[in-house]
Amino acid sequence: MTEKLRFPRGLYGITPAWDNIEKLYKAIEQACEGGMTVLQWRRKNTPFETALEQAAKVADICQQHGTLFFINDDWKLALAIDADGVHLGRDDANPGFVRQQAASHHRQAPLLIGVSCYNELDKARQAIEQDLDYVAFGALFASQVKPEAEKATLDLFPAARLLVQNQSPRPALVGIGGIDIHNAQSVIQAGADSISVISGLFEQTDIRSTAQALSNLFEN
Repeated sequence: MTEKLRFPRGLYGITPAWDNIEKLYKAIEQACEGGMTVLQWRRKNTPFETALEQAAKVADICQQHGTLFFINDDWKLALAIDADGVHLGRDDANPGFVRQQAASHHRQAPLLIGVSCYNELDKARQAIEQDLDYVAFGALFASQVKPEAEKATLDLFPAARLLVQNQSPRPALVGIGGIDIHNAQSVIQAGADSISVISGLFEQTDIRSTAQALSNLFEN
């Protein structure tokens, strides 16, 4: 019997920090066509009005392909464009506060909330107690995007599985950091429900087929 999750199983793409926004739109569309289940919009230091315009366009692309759309850090932007969810790190707003704000927005669906737990099982335990939708561990491998990120090990996944085993639907377990087609299978085998990929997806020659290959790993 397939477990019920609060967040989709599969490929979770995160946008690279490209200056060429039209190139990025096209790349996102290709990743969606390849089977990416979720996209996270991660654009640091973009003025709010610009971010609003760009993220709204990406939300449309995702919606057309049935891909969930998350915003990194900026819960106000997530609510403004009616994104499916928001990803919060340790320096971002408190998830409980964000949930309260979302509840007052008269959304059709609740705002999904996922959090970075880095290499800390206790942080994951707290997130699960807060009834959040996913917990992310990383960096699992050396990351081009965040070379200074603390290292997380694959044994966090079976340990976290024990924390959620009696919940249905349960929070998803997400792996992040340096994941690509060569090491993704080991993350899934360790117990990750979803893999977050930036360079291993968007910096590849054929984004559509890379997304397809990464997505297919979840079929096995």
